[in-house]
Amino acid sequence: MKATLEKRLEEVRPVFAEVWFALDQCLTRAGLEPIRLADNVHSRSELREDPFDHSQALYAEWRASSGMLLGSILVNGDGQTYAEFDVLRPHPQKPRWVVEAATAWGRSGAIKGELRLLPALE
Repeated sequence: MKATLEKRLEEVRPVFAEVWFALDQCLTRAGLEPIRLADNVHSRSELREDPFDHSQALYAEWRASSGMLLGSILVNGDGQTYAEFDVLRPHPQKPRWVVEAATAWGRSGAIKGELRLLPALE
C-alpha cells in the first residue's frame, strides 16, 4: 500500500503546484501574503476509497509544529481536486470581513481559487 501511496503522490505533484498557484493568486489579489506551502512537505497523506465509485482518492494535510491543522487537499480518482487552507486574517480591502480560508477546486488545467469570508465582529 505504501508504494501505491507514494506513486499517487508523485502523480499529483503537478496538481499540487496548480493548487498553490490558484491559492496564491486569490490571496495576492486581495492584498494578502501567499500561503507559501508549495515547498513544504505535507504532514500526513493517505488513500481513501470513494464510497460511490470505489476509486482511490488522495488526501493530504499540512499541520503546524503545534499539531494545528493548516490545510488539506483531496484529489479524487477522476482528477477532481479540492483544497482548503486557513487564513484567519482581516480582509485588507473590506474592513467588515475576515478571510477565514482560501479554497481551490477543479481539475488539472482548470483549478480555480477563492477566499471564504466571514463577517467581522463589531
